[in-house]
Amino acid sequence: MPANKNALIRYKTIDNCLRNRFRRWTIDDLVDACSDALYDMEGITKGVCTRTVQMDIQIMRSDKLGYNAPIEVYDKIYYRYADPDYSITEMPLSMDDCKLIKEAIALLGNRENPDEERMRRVLAKVQNRLTTILNFA
Repeated sequence: MPANKNALIRYKTIDNCLRNRFRRWTIDDLVDACSDALYDMEGITKGVCTRTVQMDIQIMRSDKLGYNAPIEVYDKIYYRYADPDYSITEMPLSMDDCKLIKEAIALLGNRENPDEERMRRVLAKVQNRLTTILNFA
């Protein structure tokens, strides 16, 4: 889950930019788009630095937030999604997510003698993952 609302705004802005295949996006273009979005949504006039957007791209590429975004650099300067249909807002449930949900359902269905601590851990994982997914829906 993003550390704060500003990070979420930047991730969604970068996602929207990279989904637009009719424009070539440099890191400076992405910085400007993120700065504009933060100004429009939060009134923040300070702007965003290049390093922040570079770190955002790195996080989006990683599994830290479950995105695994296929962001690529082409022509040594432009950014885009390698998969033109990819979006962080339209992520399907992963196999691990499905297993967690299945385990949670099984635990909830076992009313005889549920392992309460295990159930709490599984439900916390499910809740965290669903919260992440629903924040981008």
